[in-house]
Order: sequence, then structure tokens, then C-alpha cells
Amino acid sequence: MTGSVVIRHGHEIVDDRIVYDETPLSWDEADQKAGRRLDRRMSWAFINNELCKSISYTIRCSGCSECPGEDRGMGCSECGYHGVVRQSCWVEA
Repeated sequence: MTGSVVIRHGHEIVDDRIVYDETPLSWDEADQKAGRRLDRRMSWAFINNELCKSISYTIRCSGCSECPGEDRGMGCSECGYHGVVRQSCWVEA
């Protein structure tokens, strides 16, 4: 799987959804803007002129995990009957 690089210019809300204004960057442009060579296997973004990388993690499903302290729920249609869901976000690199 290969990564990618985008620069985020802003966002707007359309029909109660957030739509981001992003432009893809070439790896050469991204390396120059970051001041170092970026890992081609990861996804990167420049958000508010800060370099961020995409991370993903697994958490218990909010639709079927009713008891606190459980690592996973019982399973429901929200999580595909696995008890966990994948989340992702951008973090500062």
C-alpha cells in the first residue's frame, strides 16, 4: 500500500457534513515543505502548515458495548458483529 500527501486549505459545511478543501502534493514538493524525506508507506497532510500523519486504531463498538471495561462488544450491525470498529485521525508528526 502506498501513501499520499495532501495540503488542506480549509473546510466548509454542506448539508450538515464537513467537506475539506484539499490539494494533492507530489512527494518532491512534500519532502521540500517538510524539510525531510517522508515515509512513502504512510499518508501525510499539511494542516494549518503543520505536518500530520494518518493513524488508525481499533476501539470497542459504541453500539453493542454497554458494560464499562470490556475490550469489545457483543457484536451488532454497526460493527459487523465483531464488537470493535476502526477509527482514524490526523496527528502531528
